[in-house]
Amino acid sequence: MKILILDEEFPWPLNTGKRIRSLNLLRRLAPGHHLTYLAYGTRDSDGYQALNDLGLHPLAVTRTPLPKTGPKLYFKLLGNLLSSQPYSVASHFTSAFQRAVTSELATSSYDLVLCEWTPYAQFVRKHSDIPRMVVAHNVEHQIWQRYVENETQLLVRWYLGLQARRMRSFEEEVFSSVEGATAVSAADAATIKSMAPHLDVEVVDNGVDLEFFADDSEPADTAAPTLVFTGSMDWRPNQDSVEYFVNDILPLVQAERPDVQTVFVGRNPPPKIADLGKLDGVTITGTVDDVRPYIRDAAVYIVPLRIGGGSRLKILEALAMKKPVVSTGVGAEGLDITDGRELLLADTPQQFARQVNLLLSDRSQARKLGEAGRKLVEQRYGWDALAAKLEQFMTRLVAAK
Repeated sequence: MKILILDEEFPWPLNTGKRIRSLNLLRRLAPGHHLTYLAYGTRDSDGYQALNDLGLHPLAVTRTPLPKTGPKLYFKLLGNLLSSQPYSVASHFTSAFQRAVTSELATSSYDLVLCEWTPYAQFVRKHSDIPRMVVAHNVEHQIWQRYVENETQLLVRWYLGLQARRMRSFEEEVFSSVEGATAVSAADAATIKSMAPHLDVEVVDNGVDLEFFADDSEPADTAAPTLVFTGSMDWRPNQDSVEYFVNDILPLVQAERPDVQTVFVGRNPPPKIADLGKLDGVTITGTVDDVRPYIRDAAVYIVPLRIGGGSRLKILEALAMKKPVVSTGVGAEGLDITDGRELLLADTPQQFARQVNLLLSDRSQARKLGEAGRKLVEQRYGWDALAAKLEQFMTRLVAAK
């Protein structure tokens, strides 16, 4: 098949869950298909070169980077009040990208267009002559709704609610117009089907590189036990997780284990997150070349997420390295995982601290969870099998058109 992929960026380096998923699946399809990867970026970037080396045929569309903080961001958020589209859709539209999509489809014969993030389906609204599919890394409106549920400021809560409603309307329109979609969990697939009952939806789970994340050595021999969280710190749900753990959970853990250290690993922490590293027992690393040494040294791997959707690659990576995991229910959503067998779940600060302290004191139980977690990911979450499932789905969509 000849497939045109549309995305916000080239998925490189592999330091976010979305990039890890996209590249691990698509690189496995490249040997048997012609994949063109159209995204914002430049021809001289490392991402462009990496995809080219993997046979993914990148095409770059340049643009001014979107502001993520400061007055420019707030000005754009305010300006979005005049739009009917949610901010995360409107902010990704440019005429240059639309021209690139239109030109590529006019000059080359493709069997399928794959929108690697839901907002990018806006660029193929008028191209119903070719099968189109959406990769739903999350059900986006659910994330916005969880922002609302965890926000206390009334004006901000109102704005987030507006974005949630607009995003649901956009998703309903998209899923009702394209030919297929993949979801990362059965729950997400059911939500998508509720919005578009006739849409062909396939669950293609998130996965893990079983060889890369195979280090099951014991944590470094240090006097203080270490808790570890990994995730991009420029993503708001991860920022909320850090603040929630440091403010509400960590003091309860320290009441029993005052020597405990907590390390938050991830790129681009904003000042409010970086400043938490000044607190006793808290380290904010910023960008690292390799997360595995940090996961290896974790006595307990923590996932205190309250906002999110889809499923969490970070849990799969920790389980692959036989780490005992304590997570919120939201953090473990979308994974075929059992509380008490492969991880421990906790949805209040008191429960979370209790489970962490249990695993710090009962290392036999911690090892038992780690062994069960590794067994689960070996059976269910390897990228090779998941890529084969994706390929079968795409073949079905093309044959049905």
